[in-house]
Amino acid sequence: MCQVLGVVRFSEDVKMTGWAHFALSNTGATLANAGTAVDVARNTFIYRQAERADQVFYVEAGLVKIDGASPEGKFAVIALLGGGSFFGESCLGGHTMRKTNASALLDTRLVSIRKSAMLRLLRTDPHVSRYFTAHMIRRLARAEEDLMDLRVNSVERRLARALLVLASMDEGGQAQSVLAAINQQTLAEIVGSTRPRISEMMSKFRRRGYISAGGPLKVHSSLVNVLLRERT
Repeated sequence: MCQVLGVVRFSEDVKMTGWAHFALSNTGATLANAGTAVDVARNTFIYRQAERADQVFYVEAGLVKIDGASPEGKFAVIALLGGGSFFGESCLGGHTMRKTNASALLDTRLVSIRKSAMLRLLRTDPHVSRYFTAHMIRRLARAEEDLMDLRVNSVERRLARALLVLASMDEGGQAQSVLAAINQQTLAEIVGSTRPRISEMMSKFRRRGYISAGGPLKVHSSLVNVLLRERT
């Protein structure tokens, strides 16, 4: 979910739906043929703010973090994007410079597609056009939900929601753990809080049995009680 100095958007495509698998069967080969495969090691930048923007990226596998900084130097995580996601698409609308940073949180495989090639695909290939449009609509809807979440919900509830979504990304049994790649500073940027406040909330969740941290972080389903309690 989205963080605009406090909103974080998690792509619904991180955990692939049946529709996504169907769409990928029609678009994956087309996108691969139109672009260049790129393997990015975890914790590596893909691009940085103010760099030239002339490519769209498609995530085949892995996890990408989109973040940015304000003029005052405050960082915010804007999105976490998994397999089946696009990013860097603002160049299609005429932006010539990157407004955000993109980095790989896990070992990630991308397809890099030049702006001209992507525009041609959107005009001529109905499968790519439908998939791209559906993806952008889902991200816009999610961004609206997350902005509301930031404005009306407490830090505790936002952190619980973020942890539950991150845990759901690991349910597919993939070799790389999403939770293991997220530290407390990143959680603070996702939730729109400070690292000390997140540390305090994580300790509270551990005491209540909502999470386990003796080794790899584990999120228990009981954490949903935080969301249900604040709704009543």
